Amino acid sequence: MTSADSGTDDPSGIADADFDRLVVLVRTLLDVPTALVTLVEPDRQVFPGAVGLPPEWQARRSTPLSHSFCQYVRVTAQPLVVRDAREVEVLAGNRAIDDLGVVAYCGVPLVGPDGDVVGAVCAIDSRPRDWTGTDVAVLTQVAGLAASELRLRALTRDAETARRAAERISEQTRLLLRFAETLADAVTLDDVAAAVTGAAAEALGTSRTCLALVDPATRRLRPVPGSADGSPEDDSASVALGAEVPPAVALATGRAVFLPDPATTAERFPHARPPRPAGASAHLPLPVAGALPGTLSLAWDEPHAFGPVEQGLVLALAQYTAQAVGRAVLLARQESVATTLQRALLGELPAPDGLELAARYLPSSAGAQVGGDWWDAFDDSDGATVLVIGDVNGHDVAAAATMGQLRAMLRGFAFEGGEPPARALDRLDAAVAGLRTGALATALVSRVDLGDDGGRVLSWSNAGHPPPLLRHADGRVEVLASPPDLLVGLDATRARGTHRIALEPGSTVLLYTDGLVERRRTDLDDGIAQLTAAVAADGAGSLDDLLDRLLEGVRGSTDDDVALLAVRVR
Repeated sequence: MTSADSGTDDPSGIADADFDRLVVLVRTLLDVPTALVTLVEPDRQVFPGAVGLPPEWQARRSTPLSHSFCQYVRVTAQPLVVRDAREVEVLAGNRAIDDLGVVAYCGVPLVGPDGDVVGAVCAIDSRPRDWTGTDVAVLTQVAGLAASELRLRALTRDAETARRAAERISEQTRLLLRFAETLADAVTLDDVAAAVTGAAAEALGTSRTCLALVDPATRRLRPVPGSADGSPEDDSASVALGAEVPPAVALATGRAVFLPDPATTAERFPHARPPRPAGASAHLPLPVAGALPGTLSLAWDEPHAFGPVEQGLVLALAQYTAQAVGRAVLLARQESVATTLQRALLGELPAPDGLELAARYLPSSAGAQVGGDWWDAFDDSDGATVLVIGDVNGHDVAAAATMGQLRAMLRGFAFEGGEPPARALDRLDAAVAGLRTGALATALVSRVDLGDDGGRVLSWSNAGHPPPLLRHADGRVEVLASPPDLLVGLDATRARGTHRIALEPGSTVLLYTDGLVERRRTDLDDGIAQLTAAVAADGAGSLDDLLDRLLEGVRGSTDDDVALLAVRVR
């Protein structure tokens, strides 16, 4: 800003246009050469409002207290009225007389926002002057205006401070939500490592991260794959428990270790390998279910201050990471158990002469990773190949247990050679009703026999299951949409039908469960149409290739299990 009197630049940055206007008003009303709005500090006085000072001091906008009359106004909180300072013992030696030309002085207290006197509003003359009561009254009114301006500015500053604090809180809330959302979708430990690396880089400006978990066998902290390259201590090696390095100390004490710069790191951990490049790091224990299974280390390429807000964000990220790690470990254990259970239930494929078989089972993307879908394939007592696919209501361990019961019973009923598939389903219905299992399932039983002409014949019976697809040798796909019978478990008295079709060499039959074709926004008919097109587009690859391609579009996106079983006539 510039002085209202001289118009020169203010190198001190103290000049204030509002207060300059007030002192110009004082000079006009009281007919004085100099007027000031003064704020008295412990070792100096400053003039946010000044007019009429000698040029050097007008530009400087401050003096030491050796040049101050206003200090006495601040101390006494009373007006100071002086006709001739040279005649007043306490003022006669004040350097303002010679340097600033202060002879006559009239000053009144300036009250700050907290009610304390912070300075003065004064009128100055270079000659002796008898000040009147009106003069004091005018200065008092102007001082009131200056005090009001100070209060208004304090309120504005408080409001701005509150606004900035609210913005910081809002930003922190957004960052915490971003942490939670990013890590909520992490399923595997690799997912967690990638998610926390991205979240920390975006929200905290980190350059590297390392997620490490305790290996009970070796008693070492081992980086999660995909996270090792971000280790702030050693980019390739694990860390022994009890070692005097930041991650191990954080794990042992259960307290975060913040190292803002290389000097602090070297002082606290003289034997630790310094981070590369030298900068700051933070090392957080990851508490899960009351234990401390690992650590999260964050690194910055430059020194980095950790204020209370920053520490809070880092600790929150560690908490979210710990929760994600706990979920990922639990899901991995469930998936391992589920995989073992499902393999035990589904068995192995036979290898009949002249036929190629392939099967797949894909658990749902939610839940315990095991459910009620199943396939089965075996040679019956006459040497025909029996193909079964079914779906028990539910996607949990209970559904899998029911599925195991139905599969075992149906396998026994269908093993008896020479009987049509409908007979096996009839017997299964009777068993479900008689044993009162309460099971409800769709199922399709089929068998591939030799026909009278030496060719292959497919016969099947459908208990409420999606229809099989037949891809002919010329690439044409036919939906074997025979009228389906009732689901297993609904009515044991209803007879079921068996349907037949010849299979030429090179033809393929696909059996599947509804998880492959049914979506929340796609009905069953549309899903079957899309599947038909996908099978028709398949080339001359193996059955394994075909089933893998069909699963690509649903892996990780379906809430239902998927079972696939295919047979091809060589």
